[in-house]
Parts: sequence; structure tokens; C-alpha cells
Amino acid sequence: MILSKEFYDKCGLSYQKVIDELEQKIAEIKKCNDATKGKKIVLAVYEFSKRHLTPCEYWEHCLECIKYNNPMFISSIYNENYKLQSDITKHAYYHFFLNKDWSERFYWGSNYPKLDYFRSDSYWLLNTIYERDLYYPHDCLKLCLHKFEQQTTKLPSKDLYKRCEEMMSLYPKIKAAIGDIDEWFQLLLKVNDDKYLKDNVEYRIGLTLHDVKLWKIYINYLKQNGQYKYLLGIYSKYCRFFLDDKEIKKEYEEAMYEHGPVHLPWKNLFEFEKGCDMEEVEDPEEEEEEYDTQSSDEEDLLPFDKSICRRFYDTYEVDQEFALPRPIILYVLKNAGHRVLQKLFMSCKYFFKKQPTPICYRLRTGPREIYKDESLTLKHHSKEESFPKNIYITGSIFCITHYPPWIDFLPKFYRCEAKFIRLPSGIQLSFDELKSLIGHGGVIQLDIDRCILKDEKNECVALEKIMELLPNIEKLSLYNVKITEKTPYALTSMKFNSKFHCIFIGLIFGEPFDAQEFLKFLTVNKIDEPYQSFHCTFTFCKEFNADFVQNLKKFMEGCSTFNEFDFTVDIDVDGDENEEESGDEFETDSNDSD
Repeated sequence: MILSKEFYDKCGLSYQKVIDELEQKIAEIKKCNDATKGKKIVLAVYEFSKRHLTPCEYWEHCLECIKYNNPMFISSIYNENYKLQSDITKHAYYHFFLNKDWSERFYWGSNYPKLDYFRSDSYWLLNTIYERDLYYPHDCLKLCLHKFEQQTTKLPSKDLYKRCEEMMSLYPKIKAAIGDIDEWFQLLLKVNDDKYLKDNVEYRIGLTLHDVKLWKIYINYLKQNGQYKYLLGIYSKYCRFFLDDKEIKKEYEEAMYEHGPVHLPWKNLFEFEKGCDMEEVEDPEEEEEEYDTQSSDEEDLLPFDKSICRRFYDTYEVDQEFALPRPIILYVLKNAGHRVLQKLFMSCKYFFKKQPTPICYRLRTGPREIYKDESLTLKHHSKEESFPKNIYITGSIFCITHYPPWIDFLPKFYRCEAKFIRLPSGIQLSFDELKSLIGHGGVIQLDIDRCILKDEKNECVALEKIMELLPNIEKLSLYNVKITEKTPYALTSMKFNSKFHCIFIGLIFGEPFDAQEFLKFLTVNKIDEPYQSFHCTFTFCKEFNADFVQNLKKFMEGCSTFNEFDFTVDIDVDGDENEEESGDEFETDSNDSD
């Protein structure tokens, strides 16, 4: 039997009877040595689902049949079975079942699900995060916010940040209350998002179909909110699972006569459903919302009109009248943050004339030079004059590009307050120049590739000197970093506002240090949340003390803190990985020859 005995025993007698019929049909199909038996099982479940609410175990089994039993039965617009699988997917979703293998179908349009768990890493890390992904509590909300900040072309609103903070605070409370249905439901109400509540309640009902209390709480919610048409659909599902519940069926009948008709996709309509002119018709295709991607937006932009800069000052008034004295105005201009400056620039040309600091939220490279909102895209071979002077960076630098422009862009900066900075190889920085980029302390992600950082004395900078400037860091990638015996103690004494997701430090040089103290630094500051992982890699120079590196590697491998898949620390020596692989291959060949 596909359905578990525990689930089956909780079902009413009438539902057990229809399950027995389905299981018998599936058993007969399995007896046949037929290459299409996987498809036939799927069709049997599909036909059953048109008459009865279908438990998730059957949909899981359909997934297995589609994946393994019939390799040709794959979702593709060129596959003759695509229409059938599309219908099955829609039916599974209607039956409160959402599997990650099918969920991508529902990540756009009106069916977009708002669940307290987000998409799998393989999906969202490679695709666009939309603003809609940030307005409800889920397990990846903070990561999604950071990804959205890197993708957007302008500074997100204060309202969005406020909403994210509220939802990030609410999420752990929702997860903690999962064992108390009443408290859990009340917390869902605090999200103030009807679709979020519906999606999470229905997802939970799909996992625990026998939970009558949750069904009734949900039904009462729909009644109190006057969502009668939707209520009739929920009633219809309830009555096609609890076949022996005459009381709720009577409620449903009364509600149908009062608030019907409404379309239902069932083939076995009740008499009172037929009496409300409930003809089974095919649902019209729902229009899917369109979300413009960055590339499509840019293709529609007109070439930049350079004469607009000259015309900007045609209507500029030198003598401006302000309620505040002029010295105060100038003081505000000099000390204002980018949000205030942006408002001042938009209110009067005088302010930009006095302080011409163009505000750029995102700086990157791309196939052509383009301005969009507060985003500037330069070509890899852009000319010097293409880069505005005194630019004020507020969001990200080269975070979604691989190559910087071949110009010295640092002198162009008036100020940098970017949260996300990626400086690919080819850019050389002094430590003072790095401080001009990260000295504001708000950097969340820093990736500096193949750069030797030296101070004013031309000495290499120790790791702790860099970390002092990164109190909010979550993702860090550095090369050519010095570590001394003082480094671990300096690091453990620092206070970080965020937890680390990943750290990569390559070409480490210096002297041996206290491994136990360094482990303490990592343990205290690593991310420690459900569904979040921490990965750390340290690669030492060949000249580093070899015995110490080997002992450190053994120490980290034997540490219980980092022996799980989601919490790993790798210790390597530069260039040794390829040599080890070659050695392994040689040893294997030697054994084979013996």
C-alpha cells in the first residue's frame, strides 16, 4: 500500500473504502510488465483526485513514477505528455500538495506561493529575487534581502527595510509555535497577508489532513472575513476527505445555497452542488504576472543625451532664499547621508550645484554604458570621461560582474558606503584605499581577489586590522593575508553585529597561532540558524610552517563543531590539492598493476 498504515487507520470507513479501490487498481497495474505502467499509475491517481481529496503520499509516488519509471515522461513543452503532467501538477497543488520538484511552476503569476520556507538554493541563488519575496516571513528572508539589494538599480525604500525587519523578527516565533495550532494561527494573522496565511495553512493541512481542528479554524477565518466563494471550495475539499462527516456537509449545503454558485473541478458533484448550476468546465488559463528582468529593462532604454548636463544649469538660480541660514545649509550638505542628499538634489538644483556628488546605488560593468535609476553600468573598456566625478556609492560595487573597467575608478569616489563589494583580480589596492571603501563599517559582503594589501609603511596588513573595519560582515573573501600569534586573540575580542555565512582566505602567510582561540572566534560568529550553512576555507602559502598547517587541519577535522555537512572548515596549502590528486591517481594505477 502506498498510503501509510497509520494514515489509513485514521481515515473514516467510507474514505478507506475508496482508498482500497485505488490501491487495488494500482496493484493490478504493477503486476503488468509494461513500460508504461508508471504513466498508468499516475493516471489512476489523477482520476481518483477528480473525485476525492488526495493525500500527499500519492503525489509523491507520482513524482517517483515520472522521474524513474518512465524517463520519457518529463515536463517539456515538446513532450506529448506535457499537458497531462501540467494538469496533474495543478491538481496536486489544488489538493494542498506542493513539492519542490514541481514548485517552480508556481513561482510566478497569481499562484505564487508565500510559504515560510523559501525556494531551494539551486533555484533562488541562480535567479532574480523580486521585491514580493521580501514582504512575508520565511527561512531565507535575510539572504533574499541581500541578494535583492545587489540586483536592484536603486536604493530600497525605508518601508521595505522596516517590513523585512518585522518579518525576520516574526519568523522564529511562527516556527516556535508550530506545536500550538491556535498560537501559530494567531501569529500568521500578524503577518497581515491573506495569501501568506492561506498558503501556509493549506500546506500544513496537506501534510496533516486528519487535523480537524485546523480545518475548522481555517473555515471560521474565511467566514469571519467574508470570503464565501473561497470558503465553498474549502468545504468541498473537506467533504471529499471526511466522507462521513454529515454535520459539516450540512453546513456546506447551507453555505452553497446562500453564497453559491462557484466553480468546482470535481466530477462527483453533490446534488446541492448541481442544483447551484455547478457544471464542470475547464478553468480559464490564469494570466501570469510579468516581472521585468534587468536585461529586458535595459534593452528598452534610449541612448543617454549628454546635452542634458549642460541644460541642467540653464534654469539654475544663484541667489536662493531658504528658511535656514546659508552656513547651516552648507553644513547639512557636507554632512548629510545619501538619503538626505538625494532628497535635497531632487528639491532644488542649488544643492547639486553646491555639492555635485552624483549618487550611485550600484556600479557594475556590462556590455554597454548605461544609466538606469541610480545604477551605472560601464563597459570593461570604458573611457575615463564616462565615469562621473565625485560619485557617491551607496549599494554595491561590481557584485554581479566579473571584470572591472580598465580605469582607475577610486579617485572618482566622493564617498563609498556600499554594503556589497567585489573587486576582481587586476585591481590593486593599498590598505588606505581599502579603508576608503569599507571604513564606513556597513559592508556585508567583501570579495577582493588576488590583491596584496600594504599599509603606509609598506608592510602587509594583518587579518585583524581588516576585520576591525567589518563589524557587519557575513561573506568574506580575501587573498594574501597575514596572520600572527596575536591574531586569534584580537579577533575573539571583537564584537560583530552579524553572523558569518562563509569565509575564504587564500595565500595566508605569517606565523603559527593558537588554533583553539581561532576556533573560538569561528564558533562564536558563525551562522547558527536552521537551513543556513557555514563554510570556511583557509589556504596557506607553501612557505608557511608545514607542521603547523597539518596539525591545524587535523584539529579542525576532529572538532565536533564542524563535523556536519552544513558547518565545514577546510584547511589547504596553495597548490597541494592538484598534487594530492595526481598522487592518488598514481597510487591507484600502481595497485591495479599489482
